[in-house]
Amino acid sequence: MARKKAPEKAANHERWLVSYADFITLLFAVFVTLYAMSQTDKKKVDMVAASYRSAFGITAGAGTSSSNLLPSTEIKAIPSLEIVPAPPKNQRIQEDAEKGKNASDAGKKSQGRAGDFQELKKMIKVSLKPLQIVGDVVVEESSRGLAIRLEEDIYFEPGSATLKPESLPLIGIIAGAISSIGNQQIRIEGHTDNLPISTARYKTNWDLSLDRATNIMRIFLTNYDFSPVNISIAGYGQYRPIASNDTEAGRKKNRRVDIILLETKGDKPVL
Repeated sequence: MARKKAPEKAANHERWLVSYADFITLLFAVFVTLYAMSQTDKKKVDMVAASYRSAFGITAGAGTSSSNLLPSTEIKAIPSLEIVPAPPKNQRIQEDAEKGKNASDAGKKSQGRAGDFQELKKMIKVSLKPLQIVGDVVVEESSRGLAIRLEEDIYFEPGSATLKPESLPLIGIIAGAISSIGNQQIRIEGHTDNLPISTARYKTNWDLSLDRATNIMRIFLTNYDFSPVNISIAGYGQYRPIASNDTEAGRKKNRRVDIILLETKGDKPVL
């Protein structure tokens, strides 16, 4: 005998209430959270506001708290900025003009020194012209100034720094011409050829060249009106030749003492 089919249960048409209740619950929770987030601690806000008002010197008004619950030293006032006015246009123009004038004066002063030195060289050349004609001295211009060249065979004993007696009047003429120009920087430089020297007094050409320059300097300072401040000496030995040392004529030119009248550039002599 076949079983009877169990009758179906009637549909529950109120199940939607479960979902609706869950939705309402969640929505309530959201609003509670939003409300909680929107509520601030008014007491702390009043404390901070009162502290700012005190720091900036603002008097408390109606409905506000005047108590200074936070130390005012923790909040520093913004320092005022001092605005320095720009100098007037006329003053700037005057300052620029003064700067230009100073630069121009410096340039004119430098040009004046250069012009004076040119005149000085001409004067020396004219003064020593008689000695140049007979070959007792050579006067040449160089990048450092004016060179008065004394060759060994006229002024010194061979291999010695001793001056020949007959050369002393010539040195006097040279010293007189140079001393007349006043405050002029002078450098006396001794030179030799490249032949080795070894005597009881001089072991190297350096020693000989320096001793010759020293003797010329002593004559200038002892017998003529020169200031030690304006004179310097140097000994270069065979290391600054003006001619080839391969020939006797070249070696003769290299054995010399140069008296250099130094040209001044930028308030300093050209060494």
